[in-house]
Amino acid sequence: MAARQRRSAEQRGSAGSIAGRGRPRDEGRRKAVVQATRELLIASGYDEVSLSAVARLAGVSRPFVYDNWGTRFALVEDAIFTAPDQVSLVDNDKPFADAFGDLIATVVGVMSDPAYLAGLPGLAAELYNRPDLVDALECKYMAPVRSVFVRVVERGKAEGAVTAHADGSALLDTIRGAVMMHTLVNPAVGGVALIEHLRATLLHGIMIRS
Repeated sequence: MAARQRRSAEQRGSAGSIAGRGRPRDEGRRKAVVQATRELLIASGYDEVSLSAVARLAGVSRPFVYDNWGTRFALVEDAIFTAPDQVSLVDNDKPFADAFGDLIATVVGVMSDPAYLAGLPGLAAELYNRPDLVDALECKYMAPVRSVFVRVVERGKAEGAVTAHADGSALLDTIRGAVMMHTLVNPAVGGVALIEHLRATLLHGIMIRS
């Protein structure tokens, strides 16, 4: 009995929190849980998401959800921030402007997603007094994206297409802020129109004109 309890505690510990959660052994059930979380967010909002409700909708046991996520916060952040590998979206054979446009489209797509829009206010409320969670969220989800922005911008500089003052990390934050404000204040400009607006505006500011 003691050995079983110890193994159970170790499994829960390995699942961890936002910065250290491992991959569940059953990827099919994991995907079902993430999808169920997204559906509940879109249908009812952050406050109605619970481990039990997600488990019922996903057709898995509550202990499975608890062992692999542990909290509503972890469920929701996984559901709204997990996106395709950003590195794979960058084709190094593309001209800089096209590669940069792909990155903008990815950020707009993630931040315009209905589950993201439904879950972010709840996460923001929990993050307000938890700088440790803010840092962990940035490291887990934004750091890989940030590194791609930096790499693509530096490639543009090396090719003589981008001005020396351009900062890939700052450009990512500019895009994030712009998408959030458009979503809240001017949602009429979204999707392709927003991507093209940001692309044209930012490229005008950072590209070297012959």
